[in-house]
Amino acid sequence: SSGQGGGGVRVGSSGQGGGGDPPGGSGQVLIEYDVDGSQEWVEAANLRPEPPPTASELPWLSRLAKGELAELWYEGGWWEVILQARAGSKFQVLAARYNKIHSATAAELRPWWQRDEAGAWCYTLQRKTRTAEQWRAALLASQSRSRMNDRVCGINGCTIVNVGGKQHPGLCRPPDISGAKRPREPVS
Repeated sequence: SSGQGGGGVRVGSSGQGGGGDPPGGSGQVLIEYDVDGSQEWVEAANLRPEPPPTASELPWLSRLAKGELAELWYEGGWWEVILQARAGSKFQVLAARYNKIHSATAAELRPWWQRDEAGAWCYTLQRKTRTAEQWRAALLASQSRSRMNDRVCGINGCTIVNVGGKQHPGLCRPPDISGAKRPREPVS
């Protein structure tokens, strides 16, 4: 079972679920849609394993660039879309296969998952493809760096806070041993 809000499908192997034998022979599985309870036989090779959940603490959407792929939760399933624009908390995406534009919230989007040669789940952001764990490490490190930008200077015991990663023009910097006077930096 997969999906959001109880939507998705249940998959059974040949002969399970009361559907009888597959019409096309072996290699097919019976799927049942949660939305309406309908069933159908499909080739097992056409089914995609469920990708890992996207960790909500990862700011992947902030790195999603215009023209990049994502997946949109729509009508009980995940659909491939292309980011067109963002306006506040809304994202305008295009389902290119159907030439349809949708307005989506962050909760309705997830990364466009794919499998690499080794079978690991990956997604692409800013033209970089990484596994979920690699993205987790990179995005959490980025969050940590941005939080560290608003820390106390600490140089030579200075207690002034560097806001937004900008250094303050304090006297805490090591003295210039050349003897020349150092001009003060402007406060921004």
